[in-house]
Amino acid sequence: MKNLLNYSKLWALFLGLSILFFTACDDGDEEDPTPEPTASFTFSPDAPEVGQEISFTSTSENANSFSWSFGDGGTATGENTVHTYESAGEFTVTLVASGEGGNVTVEETVTVAEPEPQADPVEVYFADNTGDVFTMQKISGLGLETTVETAFETTGYTIQVFYDENNGKIYYSDDDNGQVVRVNPDGSEQEIVAEDIAGPRGLAVNDDATQLFVADRGADEILSFDLSTGEKTVLYDSTDLANAIADAEFQPVAFLPEGLTFHNGELFFTCVDFDAETLWKASADGSSVERLLDYGDAGFGYSVIVDTENDVLIFDDADTNNLLSSAFDGSDISEVVATDDYTYGIGIDYVTSKIYWSTRDGSVKRANRDGSEVETLVSADEVRTNRGLVVVSTN
Repeated sequence: MKNLLNYSKLWALFLGLSILFFTACDDGDEEDPTPEPTASFTFSPDAPEVGQEISFTSTSENANSFSWSFGDGGTATGENTVHTYESAGEFTVTLVASGEGGNVTVEETVTVAEPEPQADPVEVYFADNTGDVFTMQKISGLGLETTVETAFETTGYTIQVFYDENNGKIYYSDDDNGQVVRVNPDGSEQEIVAEDIAGPRGLAVNDDATQLFVADRGADEILSFDLSTGEKTVLYDSTDLANAIADAEFQPVAFLPEGLTFHNGELFFTCVDFDAETLWKASADGSSVERLLDYGDAGFGYSVIVDTENDVLIFDDADTNNLLSSAFDGSDISEVVATDDYTYGIGIDYVTSKIYWSTRDGSVKRANRDGSEVETLVSADEVRTNRGLVVVSTN
Protein backbone atom coordinates (compact mmCIF):
# COMPACT_ATOMS: atom_id res chain seq x y z
CA MET A 1 0.00 0.00 0.00
CA LYS A 2 2.89 2.27 0.86
CA ASN A 3 4.45 1.70 -2.53
CA LEU A 4 1.20 2.53 -4.24
CA LEU A 5 1.06 5.89 -2.45
CA ASN A 6 4.64 6.70 -3.40
CA TYR A 7 3.86 5.84 -7.00
CA SER A 8 0.84 8.12 -7.03
CA LYS A 9 2.89 10.99 -5.64
CA LEU A 10 5.55 10.52 -8.32
CA TRP A 11 2.93 10.43 -11.05
CA ALA A 12 1.31 13.62 -9.80
CA LEU A 13 4.71 15.33 -9.68
CA PHE A 14 5.49 14.24 -13.24
CA LEU A 15 2.11 15.43 -14.48
CA GLY A 16 2.58 18.82 -12.85
CA LEU A 17 6.03 19.30 -14.32
CA SER A 18 4.75 18.33 -17.79
CA ILE A 19 1.98 20.89 -17.61
CA LEU A 20 4.43 23.52 -16.47
CA PHE A 21 6.86 22.63 -19.27
CA PHE A 22 4.27 22.77 -22.04
CA THR A 23 2.83 25.97 -20.68
CA ALA A 24 6.28 27.55 -20.76
CA CYS A 25 6.78 26.38 -24.35
CA ASP A 26 3.46 27.87 -25.43
CA ASP A 27 4.35 31.21 -23.87
CA GLY A 28 7.70 31.33 -25.72
CA ASP A 29 6.19 30.56 -29.17
CA GLU A 30 3.82 33.58 -29.24
CA GLU A 31 4.60 35.92 -32.31
CA ASP A 32 5.06 39.67 -31.92
CA PRO A 33 2.13 41.71 -33.32
CA THR A 34 2.61 43.06 -36.91
CA PRO A 35 3.49 46.77 -36.69
CA GLU A 36 1.26 49.21 -38.47
CA PRO A 37 2.90 51.37 -41.19
CA THR A 38 3.38 55.10 -40.83
CA ALA A 39 2.93 57.45 -43.80
CA SER A 40 4.96 60.59 -44.46
CA PHE A 41 6.88 62.20 -47.34
CA THR A 42 9.00 65.16 -48.37
CA PHE A 43 9.18 67.05 -51.65
CA SER A 44 11.71 69.27 -53.35
CA PRO A 45 11.84 72.10 -54.27
CA ASP A 46 9.61 73.34 -51.50
CA ALA A 47 8.42 76.33 -53.55
CA PRO A 48 7.93 74.85 -57.04
CA GLU A 49 6.85 76.69 -60.17
CA VAL A 50 4.64 75.69 -63.07
CA GLY A 51 6.51 73.34 -65.39
CA GLN A 52 9.19 72.54 -62.80
CA GLU A 53 9.83 68.90 -61.94
CA ILE A 54 9.12 68.12 -58.27
CA SER A 55 10.71 65.14 -56.50
CA PHE A 56 8.56 63.31 -53.94
CA THR A 57 10.30 61.01 -51.42
CA SER A 58 8.46 58.69 -49.03
CA THR A 59 9.74 58.69 -45.44
CA SER A 60 7.14 56.12 -44.37
CA GLU A 61 7.99 53.15 -42.12
CA ASN A 62 6.83 49.54 -42.17
CA ALA A 63 5.47 49.96 -45.68
CA ASN A 64 6.33 48.22 -48.92
CA SER A 65 3.75 49.65 -51.30
CA PHE A 66 3.13 53.32 -52.11
CA SER A 67 0.36 55.02 -54.04
CA TRP A 68 0.45 58.73 -54.88
CA SER A 69 -2.22 61.17 -55.98
CA PHE A 70 -1.10 64.70 -56.86
CA GLY A 71 -4.36 66.61 -56.72
CA ASP A 72 -4.45 67.49 -60.41
CA GLY A 73 -5.52 64.11 -61.72
CA GLY A 74 -2.01 62.72 -61.83
CA THR A 75 -1.07 59.52 -59.99
CA ALA A 76 2.02 57.39 -59.47
CA THR A 77 3.33 54.39 -57.56
CA GLY A 78 6.67 53.66 -55.99
CA GLU A 79 8.54 54.82 -52.93
CA ASN A 80 9.92 57.87 -54.75
CA THR A 81 8.49 59.67 -57.75
CA VAL A 82 8.43 62.98 -59.66
CA HIS A 83 5.61 65.16 -60.91
CA THR A 84 5.17 68.41 -62.85
CA TYR A 85 2.22 70.78 -62.54
CA GLU A 86 0.96 72.59 -65.62
CA SER A 87 -0.90 75.31 -63.74
CA ALA A 88 -0.46 77.36 -60.58
CA GLY A 89 -2.43 76.76 -57.39
CA GLU A 90 -2.63 74.71 -54.21
CA PHE A 91 -2.72 70.95 -54.70
CA THR A 92 -3.41 68.25 -52.10
CA VAL A 93 -0.89 65.45 -52.50
CA THR A 94 -1.99 62.13 -51.00
CA LEU A 95 0.27 59.19 -50.17
CA VAL A 96 -1.13 55.79 -49.20
CA ALA A 97 1.57 53.67 -47.57
CA SER A 98 0.73 49.96 -47.31
CA GLY A 99 2.36 47.12 -45.42
CA GLU A 100 1.51 43.88 -43.68
CA GLY A 101 0.08 45.91 -40.82
CA GLY A 102 -2.42 47.77 -42.96
CA ASN A 103 -2.76 50.97 -44.98
CA VAL A 104 -2.10 54.50 -43.77
CA THR A 105 -2.84 57.76 -45.62
CA VAL A 106 -1.15 61.15 -45.32
CA GLU A 107 -1.90 64.42 -47.13
CA GLU A 108 0.14 67.57 -47.69
CA THR A 109 -0.54 70.76 -49.63
CA VAL A 110 1.89 71.75 -52.39
CA THR A 111 1.70 75.37 -53.54
CA VAL A 112 2.75 75.86 -57.17
CA ALA A 113 3.52 79.40 -58.39
CA GLU A 114 3.68 80.95 -61.82
CA PRO A 115 7.33 81.33 -62.87
CA GLU A 116 8.89 84.77 -62.80
CA PRO A 117 8.95 86.34 -66.28
CA GLN A 118 12.25 85.77 -68.03
CA ALA A 119 13.81 87.61 -70.92
CA ASP A 120 14.25 85.66 -74.14
CA PRO A 121 17.59 83.81 -74.05
CA VAL A 122 19.18 85.85 -76.83
CA GLU A 123 20.84 89.18 -77.49
CA VAL A 124 20.79 90.88 -80.88
CA TYR A 125 23.80 92.75 -82.26
CA PHE A 126 23.60 95.15 -85.18
CA ALA A 127 26.09 97.46 -86.86
CA ASP A 128 25.37 101.18 -86.37
CA ASN A 129 27.35 103.47 -88.68
CA THR A 130 25.72 106.70 -87.55
CA GLY A 131 27.92 109.75 -87.14
CA ASP A 132 31.68 109.65 -86.83
CA VAL A 133 31.95 106.78 -84.33
CA PHE A 134 30.86 103.40 -85.67
CA THR A 135 29.59 100.89 -83.13
CA MET A 136 28.07 97.48 -82.60
CA GLN A 137 24.81 97.90 -80.73
CA LYS A 138 23.33 95.24 -78.46
CA ILE A 139 19.61 94.65 -77.86
CA SER A 140 18.84 92.73 -74.66
CA GLY A 141 15.93 92.13 -72.30
CA LEU A 142 13.80 90.86 -75.16
CA GLY A 143 10.36 89.82 -73.96
CA LEU A 144 10.63 92.07 -70.88
CA GLU A 145 12.12 95.55 -70.85
CA THR A 146 14.14 95.82 -74.05
CA THR A 147 17.31 97.87 -73.85
CA VAL A 148 19.67 99.03 -76.59
CA GLU A 149 23.25 99.86 -75.68
CA THR A 150 26.67 100.06 -77.30
CA ALA A 151 28.50 96.74 -77.07
CA PHE A 152 31.78 98.02 -78.57
CA GLU A 153 33.21 100.36 -81.19
CA THR A 154 34.05 98.88 -84.56
CA THR A 155 37.22 99.64 -86.50
CA GLY A 156 35.33 101.13 -89.43
CA TYR A 157 32.09 101.29 -91.40
CA THR A 158 30.54 97.85 -90.96
CA ILE A 159 28.35 96.26 -93.64
CA GLN A 160 27.81 92.61 -92.72
CA VAL A 161 28.03 90.71 -89.43
CA PHE A 162 28.41 86.98 -88.79
CA TYR A 163 28.29 85.00 -85.52
CA ASP A 164 30.26 81.79 -85.04
CA GLU A 165 28.15 80.15 -82.35
CA ASN A 166 30.54 77.24 -81.87
CA ASN A 167 33.33 79.53 -80.75
CA GLY A 168 31.32 82.49 -79.49
CA LYS A 169 32.89 84.98 -81.92
CA ILE A 170 31.41 87.87 -83.89
CA TYR A 171 32.93 88.67 -87.30
CA TYR A 172 32.27 91.98 -89.03
CA SER A 173 33.30 93.44 -92.37
CA ASP A 174 35.09 96.79 -92.07
CA ASP A 175 34.51 98.47 -95.43
CA ASP A 176 36.60 101.54 -94.54
CA ASN A 177 39.78 99.53 -94.07
CA GLY A 178 39.13 96.56 -96.37
CA GLN A 179 39.32 94.02 -93.58
CA VAL A 180 37.39 91.52 -91.48
CA VAL A 181 37.58 91.70 -87.69
CA ARG A 182 36.83 88.96 -85.16
CA VAL A 183 35.77 89.87 -81.61
CA ASN A 184 34.04 88.55 -78.50
CA PRO A 185 30.46 89.79 -78.02
CA ASP A 186 31.62 92.01 -75.14
CA GLY A 187 34.11 93.74 -77.44
CA SER A 188 37.23 92.10 -76.06
CA GLU A 189 39.99 90.51 -78.12
CA GLN A 190 39.32 92.36 -81.36
CA GLU A 191 41.66 91.03 -84.02
CA ILE A 192 42.00 91.51 -87.76
CA VAL A 193 41.66 88.11 -89.43
CA ALA A 194 41.51 89.10 -93.12
CA GLU A 195 42.95 92.08 -95.01
CA ASP A 196 43.45 93.48 -98.51
CA ILE A 197 39.76 93.24 -99.49
CA ALA A 198 38.36 95.81 -101.91
CA GLY A 199 34.83 95.83 -100.51
CA PRO A 200 34.15 93.22 -97.80
CA ARG A 201 30.51 92.27 -97.44
CA GLY A 202 28.97 88.88 -96.53
CA LEU A 203 30.89 86.59 -94.15
CA ALA A 204 30.83 82.93 -93.12
CA VAL A 205 33.17 80.28 -91.73
CA ASN A 206 33.36 76.56 -92.39
CA ASP A 207 32.31 73.95 -89.83
CA ASP A 208 35.54 73.91 -87.84
CA ALA A 209 36.13 77.68 -88.23
CA THR A 210 39.48 77.22 -90.00
CA GLN A 211 38.35 78.98 -93.15
CA LEU A 212 36.69 82.38 -93.57
CA PHE A 213 34.62 83.16 -96.67
CA VAL A 214 34.08 86.75 -97.81
CA ALA A 215 31.94 88.30 -100.53
CA ASP A 216 34.13 91.05 -102.00
CA ARG A 217 31.81 93.51 -103.71
CA GLY A 218 34.65 95.81 -104.70
CA ALA A 219 36.51 93.16 -106.70
CA ASP A 220 33.53 91.05 -107.81
CA GLU A 221 35.04 88.04 -106.08
CA ILE A 222 34.23 85.34 -103.56
CA LEU A 223 37.25 84.90 -101.29
CA SER A 224 38.56 82.35 -98.83
CA PHE A 225 41.01 83.07 -95.99
CA ASP A 226 42.98 80.54 -93.99
CA LEU A 227 42.31 81.71 -90.43
CA SER A 228 45.58 80.28 -89.14
CA THR A 229 47.81 82.00 -91.70
CA GLY A 230 45.67 84.77 -93.18
CA GLU A 231 46.39 83.49 -96.70
CA LYS A 232 43.82 84.69 -99.23
CA THR A 233 42.43 82.59 -102.08
CA VAL A 234 40.12 83.83 -104.83
CA LEU A 235 37.50 81.10 -105.16
CA TYR A 236 35.45 82.82 -107.87
CA ASP A 237 35.99 86.00 -109.86
CA SER A 238 33.77 87.89 -112.29
CA THR A 239 34.87 85.66 -115.17
CA ASP A 240 33.74 82.55 -113.30
CA LEU A 241 30.41 84.15 -112.53
CA ALA A 242 29.95 85.30 -116.13
CA ASN A 243 30.71 81.83 -117.45
CA ALA A 244 28.08 80.38 -115.13
CA ILE A 245 25.37 82.35 -116.95
CA ALA A 246 26.92 82.53 -120.42
CA ASP A 247 23.59 81.69 -122.01
CA ALA A 248 21.73 84.47 -120.20
CA GLU A 249 19.87 86.98 -122.36
CA PHE A 250 21.76 89.86 -120.75
CA GLN A 251 25.35 89.63 -119.60
CA PRO A 252 26.12 91.57 -116.39
CA VAL A 253 28.66 94.37 -116.47
CA ALA A 254 29.51 93.55 -112.84
CA PHE A 255 28.09 91.25 -110.17
CA LEU A 256 28.45 93.05 -106.81
CA PRO A 257 28.20 90.13 -104.36
CA GLU A 258 26.66 91.08 -100.99
CA GLY A 259 25.14 88.49 -98.66
CA LEU A 260 26.89 85.16 -98.11
CA THR A 261 26.39 82.01 -96.03
CA PHE A 262 27.94 78.52 -95.75
CA HIS A 263 26.14 75.18 -95.42
CA ASN A 264 27.35 71.59 -95.89
CA GLY A 265 30.38 72.48 -97.99
CA GLU A 266 28.51 74.96 -100.18
CA LEU A 267 28.33 78.74 -100.36
CA PHE A 268 25.17 80.67 -101.08
CA PHE A 269 25.49 84.35 -101.94
CA THR A 270 23.49 87.21 -103.39
CA CYS A 271 24.49 89.61 -106.15
CA VAL A 272 22.82 92.97 -106.67
CA ASP A 273 24.09 94.37 -109.96
CA PHE A 274 21.77 94.45 -112.97
CA ASP A 275 21.34 91.08 -114.67
CA ALA A 276 23.47 89.40 -111.95
CA GLU A 277 20.69 88.97 -109.44
CA THR A 278 19.67 87.19 -107.29
CA LEU A 279 20.86 84.02 -105.53
CA TRP A 280 23.97 81.99 -106.32
CA LYS A 281 25.31 78.63 -105.20
CA ALA A 282 28.96 77.54 -105.26
CA SER A 283 31.19 74.82 -103.91
CA ALA A 284 33.33 76.02 -101.00
CA ASP A 285 36.41 74.49 -102.61
CA GLY A 286 36.14 76.72 -105.71
CA SER A 287 35.19 73.93 -108.10
CA SER A 288 31.74 74.99 -109.33
CA VAL A 289 29.32 77.89 -109.30
CA GLU A 290 25.78 78.40 -110.58
CA ARG A 291 23.00 80.92 -110.34
CA LEU A 292 19.99 79.46 -108.57
CA LEU A 293 17.57 82.37 -108.96
CA ASP A 294 17.55 85.40 -111.21
CA TYR A 295 15.77 88.74 -110.94
CA GLY A 296 12.57 87.35 -112.38
CA ASP A 297 12.45 84.70 -109.67
CA ALA A 298 13.18 86.74 -106.56
CA GLY A 299 14.33 90.28 -107.32
CA PHE A 300 17.65 91.18 -105.72
CA GLY A 301 18.88 91.25 -102.13
CA TYR A 302 21.60 92.07 -99.64
CA SER A 303 21.53 89.18 -97.17
CA VAL A 304 21.06 85.42 -96.97
CA ILE A 305 21.16 82.87 -94.13
CA VAL A 306 20.43 79.17 -93.65
CA ASP A 307 17.50 78.12 -91.52
CA THR A 308 19.10 74.94 -90.15
CA GLU A 309 15.94 73.77 -88.43
CA ASN A 310 13.79 73.80 -91.58
CA ASP A 311 16.64 73.23 -94.07
CA VAL A 312 15.87 76.25 -96.22
CA LEU A 313 17.53 79.46 -97.31
CA ILE A 314 16.12 82.78 -96.16
CA PHE A 315 17.11 85.82 -98.18
CA ASP A 316 16.26 89.45 -98.84
CA ASP A 317 14.22 90.56 -101.83
CA ALA A 318 14.90 94.29 -101.82
CA ASP A 319 12.78 94.75 -104.93
CA THR A 320 9.57 93.92 -103.05
CA ASN A 321 10.88 94.46 -99.48
CA ASN A 322 10.22 90.91 -98.34
CA LEU A 323 12.18 88.07 -96.84
CA LEU A 324 11.81 84.95 -98.98
CA SER A 325 12.69 81.32 -98.43
CA SER A 326 13.60 78.54 -100.83
CA ALA A 327 15.02 75.06 -100.90
CA PHE A 328 18.77 74.68 -101.44
CA ASP A 329 18.16 74.03 -105.13
CA GLY A 330 16.20 77.28 -105.52
CA SER A 331 12.78 75.63 -105.63
CA ASP A 332 9.75 76.21 -103.39
CA ILE A 333 10.08 79.97 -103.10
CA SER A 334 7.74 81.48 -100.53
CA GLU A 335 7.34 84.74 -98.63
CA VAL A 336 8.42 84.78 -94.97
CA VAL A 337 7.64 88.32 -93.86
CA ALA A 338 7.40 91.88 -95.22
CA THR A 339 10.35 94.07 -94.20
CA ASP A 340 9.42 97.57 -95.50
CA ASP A 341 12.96 98.27 -96.74
CA TYR A 342 16.25 96.70 -97.85
CA THR A 343 17.43 94.10 -95.33
CA TYR A 344 21.13 93.91 -94.47
CA GLY A 345 21.03 91.39 -91.64
CA ILE A 346 18.88 88.36 -90.78
CA GLY A 347 18.99 86.21 -87.65
CA ILE A 348 16.97 83.36 -86.14
CA ASP A 349 16.32 82.43 -82.51
CA TYR A 350 15.39 78.75 -82.59
CA VAL A 351 14.42 78.62 -78.90
CA THR A 352 11.58 81.15 -79.12
CA SER A 353 11.06 80.57 -82.87
CA LYS A 354 11.63 84.20 -83.85
CA ILE A 355 13.22 85.76 -86.93
CA TYR A 356 15.03 89.13 -86.73
CA TRP A 357 16.09 91.60 -89.41
CA SER A 358 17.83 94.96 -89.73
CA THR A 359 16.77 97.35 -92.50
CA ARG A 360 18.12 100.36 -94.33
CA ASP A 361 15.62 102.74 -92.71
CA GLY A 362 17.35 102.27 -89.34
CA SER A 363 14.88 99.83 -87.81
CA VAL A 364 15.35 96.42 -86.24
CA LYS A 365 12.34 94.12 -86.10
CA ARG A 366 11.36 90.58 -85.26
CA ALA A 367 8.42 88.27 -85.92
CA ASN A 368 7.33 84.70 -85.41
CA ARG A 369 8.93 82.30 -87.85
CA ASP A 370 5.72 82.22 -89.87
CA GLY A 371 5.88 86.03 -90.27
CA SER A 372 3.11 86.81 -87.78
CA GLU A 373 3.24 89.27 -84.87
CA VAL A 374 5.84 91.69 -86.18
CA GLU A 375 7.51 93.73 -83.40
CA THR A 376 9.66 96.83 -83.78
CA LEU A 377 12.69 96.64 -81.49
CA VAL A 378 14.44 99.74 -82.82
CA SER A 379 12.31 102.31 -84.59
CA ALA A 380 13.14 103.65 -88.04
CA ASP A 381 15.34 106.72 -87.98
CA GLU A 382 16.50 108.48 -91.15
CA VAL A 383 19.62 109.64 -89.32
CA ARG A 384 20.76 106.18 -88.22
CA THR A 385 22.66 103.96 -90.63
CA ASN A 386 22.44 100.40 -89.40
CA ARG A 387 23.52 97.37 -91.42
CA GLY A 388 24.32 93.76 -90.48
CA LEU A 389 22.68 91.84 -87.63
CA VAL A 390 23.28 88.61 -85.69
CA VAL A 391 21.44 86.77 -82.92
CA VAL A 392 23.59 85.52 -80.03
CA SER A 393 22.31 82.92 -77.57
CA THR A 394 22.72 83.72 -73.88
CA ASN A 395 22.10 80.16 -72.65
